[in-house]
Amino acid sequence: MRRFLLLALTAGISIPIVACSPKKKTSLEPVLVETLISASDSWNGDSFSYPRGQAEMKLEKITAQPGFKTPLHLHPQPGIIYVQRGTLYCETTDGQSLTVGAGESFASSQDTSHFCQNIGDEEMVVFSASAGSKGKKTTVPTE
Repeated sequence: MRRFLLLALTAGISIPIVACSPKKKTSLEPVLVETLISASDSWNGDSFSYPRGQAEMKLEKITAQPGFKTPLHLHPQPGIIYVQRGTLYCETTDGQSLTVGAGESFASSQDTSHFCQNIGDEEMVVFSASAGSKGKKTTVPTE
């Protein structure tokens, strides 16, 4: 009987306390860092080298409609690409190709002529980060 009384009293006190406590966590969650890509050379085997001059980091957001295709071009500096939405297809002039979908990333080619296009049925959003030199173009036409 004593056990039952003690259990009843404990439940009578703890249930209202639990019912009044907030349901959301109030403590901060730890930060999660995920490496999306780490590379020492590009997807097609180009070795990275940094251009001479004052260093300049650049992050560009590129939005392209279905069917969009770039002209042949090259990048004179290392870069990383992240596809947020859509499907990106790239092909070098020697026939190497790469297809990347949403949530994927890759190290862009350097000093190799190529084109890229949106081969999906939806608008494509791509983020391009590059490590170049101030005042120099990050994309150079080769046609």
